[in-house]
Amino acid sequence: MQKAKLENQTTVANETTLEGIGLHTGNPSRLTFRPAPANAGVRFFRTDLPGPPMIPARLGFVVATVRGTNLGLGDANVHTVEHVLSALTGLGIDNADILVSANEPPAMDGSALPFFKALLKAGVKHYEEPKRYLVIPEEVTYEDKGSIYRAVPSDHFDIHASLIHDHPLVPRLDLSIRVDQESYVAELAGARTFCFEHEIEFLKSQGLAQGGSLENAVVIGQDKIHTTPDGLRFEDEFVRHKILDLIGDLSLVGRSLFKVRIEVTRPGHAHNIEFAKLLNQSAIKMRGKAEHAR
Repeated sequence: MQKAKLENQTTVANETTLEGIGLHTGNPSRLTFRPAPANAGVRFFRTDLPGPPMIPARLGFVVATVRGTNLGLGDANVHTVEHVLSALTGLGIDNADILVSANEPPAMDGSALPFFKALLKAGVKHYEEPKRYLVIPEEVTYEDKGSIYRAVPSDHFDIHASLIHDHPLVPRLDLSIRVDQESYVAELAGARTFCFEHEIEFLKSQGLAQGGSLENAVVIGQDKIHTTPDGLRFEDEFVRHKILDLIGDLSLVGRSLFKVRIEVTRPGHAHNIEFAKLLNQSAIKMRGKAEHAR
C-alpha cells in the first residue's frame, strides 16, 4: 500500500458506494463517499431528506453516545458514525462528503474494513493545503465511572488500551499500537463490534441492535463466543475494536492525524467524546498561544 503524503490534506479521488442495513436501526442504507474541497472536513448528507441536510462530523454535532456515536443538526440525524470515521482517519483522509440514504450507515461486517477497502479502491487525492494535526501542549486527563484517559504530546499517534470486564471469557484485554496506515488496516480495521448475550433483549427493547446479527457483530455468551464459522479475527478482537471506535470518535475534533500518546482504561463512546472535547480545548489553547506569539 502506497503511503500518503502526510504533509498535505487529502480527499477521496473518486466516488465509491456501499450498501447494507444499519446495525441499530435495521434500516436499509446506501452510503457514498464523495470528494470534498480542502478544509471542508468530513460532512454527512442525508440524501433521503429534502435539501439534503448536511451534518458536519464535529464534536459540536454529537447528539447521543448510547452504544454508538450519533450526530445531528436540526431534524436530521446520522447514527453510529464511528466505524466510517475511523476508516477515514486510518487512511489519513481529511476531507470527504458522505451521502447516506437513511439515518444510519450500513453496518457491513461490523468493522471498519469494508469502508477502508472501498476508500482505498476509490483512491486518495492530495491538495496543496497542509494537513492539520491534533497537537496538545501538555498532558490531558479524564476520569469518570471507572474509565480513565490520559494523553501526552508525542511525535506519533500511539494508543495503549485496557478493556476490563467482569466476565470469565474476557476478563481483561490490553493492546499497545502505533497507529498509521499500515498498522490500522492490518491490526485494527477488521476488528468487529461486539456485545454480551445477556444485553441483547434489553438493547432490542430500547430500539437498538435491530439490524444486529452474527454477520455484523460478535456475541459473548456466558461460556461461549458466538460468531461466524471463521471464528474471531484476532485473539483480542474486542480491545482492537474499542481502539477502532476511539479513533473514529476522536476524529470529531476535526483532525485526521494525531500527535499524541493515549492511555485508556475502559473506553466507551460517551467517555471518548468527553475526552475528545478536552483534547480539542487543549489544542485550541496551544494554537491560540502560537498565533499570539507571531
